[in-house]
Amino acid sequence: LHCHHCGHSEPEPESCPACGSIELARIGAGTQRLERELAKHVPELERIRLDADTAVKRGALQEALERFAAADRVVLIGTQMVAKGHHFPGVTLAAVVDADTGLGLPDFRAEERTFQLVTQLAGRSGRDAPGRVIVQTFQPDASPLVFAARHDVAGFLAEELTRRRELGYPPFGHLVSIVASGRDAGGPDRLLRELRAGLPDDELLGPAPLLRLRGRHRAQLLAKTDKPRALAVRAARLLESAAPAMRRAGINAVVDVDPQSL
Repeated sequence: LHCHHCGHSEPEPESCPACGSIELARIGAGTQRLERELAKHVPELERIRLDADTAVKRGALQEALERFAAADRVVLIGTQMVAKGHHFPGVTLAAVVDADTGLGLPDFRAEERTFQLVTQLAGRSGRDAPGRVIVQTFQPDASPLVFAARHDVAGFLAEELTRRRELGYPPFGHLVSIVASGRDAGGPDRLLRELRAGLPDDELLGPAPLLRLRGRHRAQLLAKTDKPRALAVRAARLLESAAPAMRRAGINAVVDVDPQSL
Protein backbone atom coordinates (compact mmCIF):
# COMPACT_ATOMS: atom_id res chain seq x y z
CA LEU A 1 0.00 0.00 0.00
CA HIS A 2 1.51 3.31 -1.08
CA CYS A 3 0.16 6.87 -0.77
CA HIS A 4 1.33 9.02 -3.68
CA HIS A 5 0.52 12.20 -1.71
CA CYS A 6 2.42 11.86 1.56
CA GLY A 7 4.81 9.06 0.55
CA HIS A 8 3.75 6.63 3.30
CA SER A 9 3.93 2.94 2.40
CA GLU A 10 3.31 -0.31 4.25
CA PRO A 11 2.69 -3.98 3.39
CA GLU A 12 -0.88 -5.01 2.62
CA PRO A 13 -2.34 -6.24 5.96
CA GLU A 14 -3.41 -9.84 6.36
CA SER A 15 -5.81 -8.97 9.18
CA CYS A 16 -7.56 -5.93 10.64
CA PRO A 17 -5.15 -4.10 13.02
CA ALA A 18 -8.12 -3.07 15.22
CA CYS A 19 -10.07 -6.32 15.70
CA GLY A 20 -7.84 -9.00 14.17
CA SER A 21 -10.43 -10.19 11.64
CA ILE A 22 -9.08 -11.77 8.46
CA GLU A 23 -12.29 -11.03 6.56
CA LEU A 24 -10.98 -8.00 4.68
CA ALA A 25 -12.76 -6.43 1.71
CA ARG A 26 -11.43 -4.00 -0.87
CA ILE A 27 -13.26 -0.66 -0.81
CA GLY A 28 -13.13 1.96 -3.52
CA ALA A 29 -12.60 1.88 -7.26
CA GLY A 30 -9.00 2.64 -8.05
CA THR A 31 -7.50 1.91 -11.45
CA GLN A 32 -6.08 -1.46 -10.38
CA ARG A 33 -9.45 -2.66 -9.11
CA LEU A 34 -11.17 -1.45 -12.28
CA GLU A 35 -8.61 -3.38 -14.30
CA ARG A 36 -9.35 -6.56 -12.34
CA GLU A 37 -13.11 -6.14 -12.66
CA LEU A 38 -12.87 -5.64 -16.41
CA ALA A 39 -10.66 -8.72 -16.73
CA LYS A 40 -13.29 -10.73 -14.88
CA HIS A 41 -16.37 -9.45 -16.73
CA VAL A 42 -15.00 -8.58 -20.19
CA PRO A 43 -11.94 -10.83 -20.60
CA GLU A 44 -11.86 -10.47 -24.38
CA LEU A 45 -10.94 -6.78 -24.13
CA GLU A 46 -7.28 -5.78 -24.05
CA ARG A 47 -6.66 -3.57 -21.02
CA ILE A 48 -4.16 -0.72 -20.72
CA ARG A 49 -3.76 1.00 -17.34
CA LEU A 50 -2.36 4.52 -17.19
CA ASP A 51 -1.72 6.03 -13.76
CA ALA A 52 1.09 7.24 -11.49
CA ASP A 53 2.36 3.67 -11.02
CA THR A 54 2.49 2.65 -14.68
CA ALA A 55 3.73 5.98 -16.07
CA VAL A 56 6.88 6.15 -13.92
CA LYS A 57 9.29 4.87 -16.58
CA ARG A 58 10.52 7.21 -19.28
CA GLY A 59 8.37 6.88 -22.39
CA ALA A 60 5.70 4.76 -20.64
CA LEU A 61 2.96 7.33 -21.26
CA GLN A 62 3.63 7.59 -24.98
CA GLU A 63 3.94 3.82 -25.30
CA ALA A 64 0.57 3.27 -23.62
CA LEU A 65 -1.13 5.85 -25.83
CA GLU A 66 0.35 4.30 -28.98
CA ARG A 67 -0.79 0.82 -27.92
CA PHE A 68 -4.28 2.15 -27.29
CA ALA A 69 -4.44 3.90 -30.68
CA ALA A 70 -3.25 0.81 -32.54
CA ALA A 71 -5.45 -1.81 -30.84
CA ASP A 72 -8.86 -2.89 -32.14
CA ARG A 73 -10.77 -3.96 -29.02
CA VAL A 74 -9.19 -2.21 -26.08
CA VAL A 75 -10.03 -0.21 -22.96
CA LEU A 76 -7.81 2.49 -21.45
CA ILE A 77 -8.13 2.73 -17.67
CA GLY A 78 -6.61 5.76 -16.05
CA THR A 79 -6.68 8.73 -13.75
CA GLN A 80 -7.41 12.30 -14.85
CA MET A 81 -4.33 12.29 -17.10
CA VAL A 82 -6.37 10.20 -19.56
CA ALA A 83 -8.93 12.96 -20.08
CA LYS A 84 -6.59 15.84 -20.81
CA GLY A 85 -4.98 16.81 -24.08
CA HIS A 86 -5.05 13.52 -25.95
CA HIS A 87 -6.73 12.65 -29.24
CA PHE A 88 -8.02 9.08 -29.36
CA PRO A 89 -9.40 8.19 -32.80
CA GLY A 90 -12.13 5.56 -32.92
CA VAL A 91 -13.29 5.87 -29.29
CA THR A 92 -17.05 5.28 -29.04
CA LEU A 93 -17.52 4.88 -25.27
CA ALA A 94 -16.12 6.86 -22.34
CA ALA A 95 -16.98 6.49 -18.65
CA VAL A 96 -16.27 8.53 -15.52
CA VAL A 97 -16.31 6.51 -12.29
CA ASP A 98 -17.24 8.38 -9.08
CA ALA A 99 -17.50 11.65 -11.00
CA ASP A 100 -18.58 13.58 -7.90
CA THR A 101 -15.51 12.73 -5.79
CA GLY A 102 -13.89 16.10 -6.42
CA LEU A 103 -16.98 18.02 -5.28
CA GLY A 104 -16.13 17.21 -1.68
CA LEU A 105 -12.72 18.87 -1.78
CA PRO A 106 -12.28 22.10 0.24
CA ASP A 107 -11.49 24.20 -2.83
CA PHE A 108 -13.68 26.88 -4.41
CA ARG A 109 -12.68 25.53 -7.85
CA ALA A 110 -14.08 22.04 -7.09
CA GLU A 111 -17.21 22.57 -9.19
CA GLU A 112 -15.19 24.03 -12.07
CA ARG A 113 -12.78 21.10 -12.10
CA THR A 114 -15.55 18.51 -11.97
CA PHE A 115 -17.33 20.17 -14.90
CA GLN A 116 -14.02 20.40 -16.75
CA LEU A 117 -13.15 16.73 -16.17
CA VAL A 118 -16.48 15.38 -17.39
CA THR A 119 -16.54 17.74 -20.37
CA GLN A 120 -12.99 16.83 -21.37
CA LEU A 121 -13.62 13.10 -21.10
CA ALA A 122 -16.83 13.45 -23.10
CA GLY A 123 -14.75 15.09 -25.79
CA ARG A 124 -12.64 11.93 -26.12
CA SER A 125 -15.64 9.87 -27.28
CA GLY A 126 -17.45 10.08 -30.60
CA ARG A 127 -14.96 12.17 -32.57
CA ASP A 128 -14.83 9.85 -35.59
CA ALA A 129 -18.04 7.87 -35.05
CA PRO A 130 -21.14 8.27 -32.84
CA GLY A 131 -20.22 7.73 -29.21
CA ARG A 132 -21.59 7.57 -25.67
CA VAL A 133 -20.45 8.88 -22.29
CA ILE A 134 -21.46 7.23 -19.01
CA VAL A 135 -21.13 9.25 -15.79
CA GLN A 136 -21.34 7.37 -12.48
CA THR A 137 -22.28 9.57 -9.53
CA PHE A 138 -23.97 9.63 -6.14
CA GLN A 139 -25.05 13.23 -6.84
CA PRO A 140 -26.89 13.23 -10.18
CA ASP A 141 -28.42 16.63 -9.39
CA ALA A 142 -25.06 18.34 -8.78
CA SER A 143 -24.88 21.42 -11.03
CA PRO A 144 -21.50 20.66 -12.66
CA LEU A 145 -22.69 17.21 -13.72
CA VAL A 146 -26.08 18.44 -14.92
CA PHE A 147 -24.53 21.20 -17.04
CA ALA A 148 -21.84 18.85 -18.37
CA ALA A 149 -24.47 16.31 -19.40
CA ARG A 150 -26.29 19.07 -21.30
CA HIS A 151 -23.04 20.38 -22.85
CA ASP A 152 -24.16 23.72 -21.39
CA VAL A 153 -20.96 25.70 -20.87
CA ALA A 154 -22.76 29.06 -20.77
CA GLY A 155 -25.20 27.84 -18.12
CA PHE A 156 -22.41 26.51 -15.91
CA LEU A 157 -20.40 29.72 -16.22
CA ALA A 158 -23.39 31.89 -15.31
CA GLU A 159 -24.13 29.91 -12.16
CA GLU A 160 -20.50 29.56 -11.12
CA LEU A 161 -19.71 33.24 -11.60
CA THR A 162 -22.77 34.23 -9.56
CA ARG A 163 -21.60 32.01 -6.69
CA ARG A 164 -18.06 33.38 -6.80
CA ARG A 165 -19.25 37.00 -6.92
CA GLU A 166 -21.36 36.45 -3.79
CA LEU A 167 -18.44 34.83 -1.93
CA GLY A 168 -15.74 37.20 -3.16
CA TYR A 169 -13.68 34.53 -4.90
CA PRO A 170 -11.66 35.08 -8.11
CA PRO A 171 -12.23 36.67 -10.55
CA PHE A 172 -14.18 39.06 -8.26
CA GLY A 173 -11.56 39.12 -5.52
CA HIS A 174 -8.10 37.87 -4.74
CA LEU A 175 -6.76 35.14 -2.50
CA VAL A 176 -3.38 34.94 -0.82
CA SER A 177 -2.39 31.52 0.47
CA ILE A 178 0.39 31.02 3.03
CA VAL A 179 1.33 27.36 3.52
CA ALA A 180 3.81 26.32 6.18
CA SER A 181 5.32 22.85 6.48
CA GLY A 182 7.59 21.21 9.02
CA ARG A 183 8.70 18.02 10.72
CA ASP A 184 6.80 18.77 13.92
CA ALA A 185 3.02 18.48 13.81
CA GLY A 186 2.38 21.73 15.69
CA GLY A 187 5.10 23.92 14.23
CA PRO A 188 3.37 25.11 11.04
CA ASP A 189 0.18 25.98 12.91
CA ARG A 190 2.04 28.00 15.54
CA LEU A 191 3.99 29.92 12.90
CA LEU A 192 0.85 30.87 10.98
CA ARG A 193 -0.97 31.98 14.13
CA GLU A 194 1.90 34.35 14.91
CA LEU A 195 1.92 35.52 11.29
CA ARG A 196 -1.82 36.17 11.32
CA ALA A 197 -1.46 38.60 14.22
CA GLY A 198 0.78 40.82 12.08
CA LEU A 199 -1.31 40.87 8.91
CA PRO A 200 -3.86 43.55 7.86
CA ASP A 201 -7.50 43.20 8.82
CA ASP A 202 -8.55 41.46 5.62
CA GLU A 203 -10.80 38.40 5.74
CA LEU A 204 -8.40 35.80 7.15
CA LEU A 205 -9.31 32.11 7.21
CA GLY A 206 -7.38 29.70 9.38
CA PRO A 207 -4.78 28.55 9.94
CA ALA A 208 -6.20 25.16 9.07
CA PRO A 209 -4.38 21.81 8.79
CA LEU A 210 -3.58 20.33 5.38
CA LEU A 211 -2.78 16.73 4.52
CA ARG A 212 0.83 15.72 5.06
CA LEU A 213 3.00 15.92 1.97
CA ARG A 214 6.15 13.84 1.57
CA GLY A 215 6.27 13.23 5.30
CA ARG A 216 5.92 16.89 6.34
CA HIS A 217 3.08 18.33 8.42
CA ARG A 218 1.36 21.33 6.84
CA ALA A 219 -1.04 24.17 7.68
CA GLN A 220 -2.54 26.96 5.60
CA LEU A 221 -3.59 30.55 6.25
CA LEU A 222 -5.85 32.02 3.56
CA ALA A 223 -6.69 35.69 3.01
CA LYS A 224 -9.41 37.26 0.87
CA THR A 225 -8.28 40.74 -0.15
CA ASP A 226 -8.53 43.47 -2.76
CA LYS A 227 -4.84 44.32 -2.23
CA PRO A 228 -3.06 41.00 -2.79
CA ARG A 229 0.39 42.42 -3.53
CA ALA A 230 0.49 44.52 -0.37
CA LEU A 231 -0.64 41.59 1.79
CA ALA A 232 1.85 39.20 0.16
CA VAL A 233 4.71 41.67 0.68
CA ARG A 234 3.74 42.12 4.33
CA ALA A 235 3.60 38.35 4.84
CA ALA A 236 7.00 37.91 3.18
CA ARG A 237 8.57 40.51 5.48
CA LEU A 238 7.13 38.84 8.57
CA LEU A 239 8.43 35.47 7.40
CA GLU A 240 11.85 36.98 6.73
CA SER A 241 11.95 38.24 10.32
CA ALA A 242 11.02 34.77 11.56
CA ALA A 243 13.50 32.99 9.26
CA PRO A 244 16.15 32.15 11.95
CA ALA A 245 13.56 30.53 14.22
CA MET A 246 12.00 28.75 11.22
CA ARG A 247 15.36 27.27 10.22
CA ARG A 248 15.97 25.98 13.76
CA ALA A 249 12.52 24.36 13.77
CA GLY A 250 12.84 22.99 10.23
CA ILE A 251 9.82 24.97 8.97
CA ASN A 252 9.33 26.26 5.42
CA ALA A 253 6.63 28.65 4.19
CA VAL A 254 5.30 29.61 0.75
CA VAL A 255 3.24 32.71 -0.06
CA ASP A 256 1.06 32.25 -3.17
CA VAL A 257 -1.15 34.96 -4.69
CA ASP A 258 -4.32 33.59 -6.33
CA PRO A 259 -3.28 29.92 -5.95
CA GLN A 260 -4.58 27.43 -8.51
CA SER A 261 -5.49 24.94 -5.80
CA LEU A 262 -6.16 25.06 -2.07
